[in-house]
Amino acid sequence: MLEQPLPVGSPCLELPEAEQVAPPAVPPAIRGRVGLYVARFEPGESEFRPSKVVQISPEEVFPLASNYKTAVWLEVLRQADQGSLDMEERFVVTRANQSLGGYPYDNTPVLGLGYRMIEHSDNTATDILHRRVGLGSLQPLADELKLCKTRLLLPTKTWWTAESGLGGPDFPRYNLLSSSQRFAQAAPEERLQIAQRLDAIAQTLHPDRLYRAFKTFYAGGYTWEQMAQIDRNLQNASTPVEWARFLWAAFAQNGLSPEADAHFREVMAKGYGWRHLRVRYSYYGGKSGNTAGVLGFTGYLEAPDGCRYVYVFLSDTIPEIYTFHLRRDAFSLINQALLRLGMEGR
Repeated sequence: MLEQPLPVGSPCLELPEAEQVAPPAVPPAIRGRVGLYVARFEPGESEFRPSKVVQISPEEVFPLASNYKTAVWLEVLRQADQGSLDMEERFVVTRANQSLGGYPYDNTPVLGLGYRMIEHSDNTATDILHRRVGLGSLQPLADELKLCKTRLLLPTKTWWTAESGLGGPDFPRYNLLSSSQRFAQAAPEERLQIAQRLDAIAQTLHPDRLYRAFKTFYAGGYTWEQMAQIDRNLQNASTPVEWARFLWAAFAQNGLSPEADAHFREVMAKGYGWRHLRVRYSYYGGKSGNTAGVLGFTGYLEAPDGCRYVYVFLSDTIPEIYTFHLRRDAFSLINQALLRLGMEGR
């Protein structure tokens, strides 16, 4: 058993009391650690009080990968409501803010970046928006919900900079296990300072250089278990139950203005996952995430009968660099859980 890397304070979210429904078997193709939390909420429920749950290792920590982008979009819209961010702002892609993968056109406005971030999982769009709202702006969203094992801090290019061995003295190339552990266990103020130093370095790197260096992470002599530990320490991370709580707050308790909430729901409805659901729903909002050895799918559903559902599937230590081909196996598990909780199949 790997040590949990994140510090735990008190009081923290506890597993809610709910009827426990036996989980389906994890498909054998998924050869890694698996966490699952699928919850049903009765019509009219306003609090995080599920009536039934299906769960596997609900309190274990996993990297969120791109699933964390839901938090970025929520904070963007919160700041737009507060007047500290203008939805008409436009942004230019530069060497400093360009991350790995594709990137948006210059002068794309906030809403366009939101669609890129959620629908296409665009890392550059994510980093532009994350830095615009501030590196330290996401963690309070988790802290307010008492999500003690959830960390929301680093943009994509920034955690890859550390894992690539280009993170400077805070993250020496050949000492990532201990340096990433120190980062994860640091006090919040110190962790933010380390993140800011790391982010400053990340913004000096051309993405091509970062990509070449990052490939060495997979050939650096780490075991899959060690790579997963580093991912949990450096990537944004959570547990299945804590991220389910976050999703419930994001969709059902977000406090956004009607206009901002409409933007939130419209963009999140484009997130990956709806094509694989085999249940009837009237609204879907969700996201996916994957890196080497890591796979995750998270979402929120409204059913025609008025019930609402949240699903969180997280996995790491999968001994494969490319994990997205396991999506059908993951959704087989998610769909079976939703059906066991009473959703109607289709």
